[in-house]
Amino acid sequence: MRLPLPTEALTPEQQVELCLHALELGYSSFWVGDHVVLPERSSSAYPHTEDGTPGFRPDTPWTDPFLHLTWLAAQLPGARFGTSIIVLTLRNPTLLAKQLATMSWLTRRPFSLGVGTGWLREEYDAVGMPFEGRGTRARKDIALVKQLLSSGTADYTVRDADDTPVTKPFLMLPKAPAPVEFLWGGFSPFAMRLVASSCDGWLPAKQSLEALEGHLARLRSACDDVGRDFSELRLVAKPGSGPDPAFGAIDKDNLVRYTELGFHEAILEMPYEPESLDDAKATLERVAARSWL
Repeated sequence: MRLPLPTEALTPEQQVELCLHALELGYSSFWVGDHVVLPERSSSAYPHTEDGTPGFRPDTPWTDPFLHLTWLAAQLPGARFGTSIIVLTLRNPTLLAKQLATMSWLTRRPFSLGVGTGWLREEYDAVGMPFEGRGTRARKDIALVKQLLSSGTADYTVRDADDTPVTKPFLMLPKAPAPVEFLWGGFSPFAMRLVASSCDGWLPAKQSLEALEGHLARLRSACDDVGRDFSELRLVAKPGSGPDPAFGAIDKDNLVRYTELGFHEAILEMPYEPESLDDAKATLERVAARSWL
């Protein structure tokens, strides 16, 4: 499940209780979303709704995903964790690699890093990162982060005593002892090429089954273009017509259809702000009852 946001209606202690309840029901992994800062007013259109309005208010709280998940991992033995998704190109890739390696070293568990480039120009401006060219940067950032996590070393251009640029090898330790998989969000032609060439899998935003079938055909084609074995990719879906449908697409028959399309895991997107712990538990129970219990 994707976790609700950290409001006072669901305190840290209650969030742990919710996750333990989820594990008892048969859920196996926990995911968090990401924003660093949000403008009170924005002219950027949200790409996943018809009217361009996001499903959350500017004053909704977002935790740092890596601190949040490392804290949860200490209290939830056996659970898996992931991001759905972080805005990769808001971050310095070397610092991101350091966070991921530290999380891996502390938890000793595989981690699913859902990544994308985001849609909110004002957020990029606020943290001092360029909005333009973020797709090209994403490809380079993924390569650098993977290299640092696996080898603990990379070459950087620095200035010597004469202020002349020189390239030197640097070390970043500890390395990540557990696997970190990169799952790209999005379904544009660029996204398909990036998944095929640079990522371990695909984590698209909610789409109809019919739309996903078309996207998967394009992803297969992108893999063929770069000589990538499509079967190597891990596919993660977000089923359903809304974060918490009281009826609709998350049920046994529907999940079978996702499996037939080749998806390996499905994420229940919990409501951003449940009314209470009992309300959040009821959501988990309702979906589990019609899906596998």
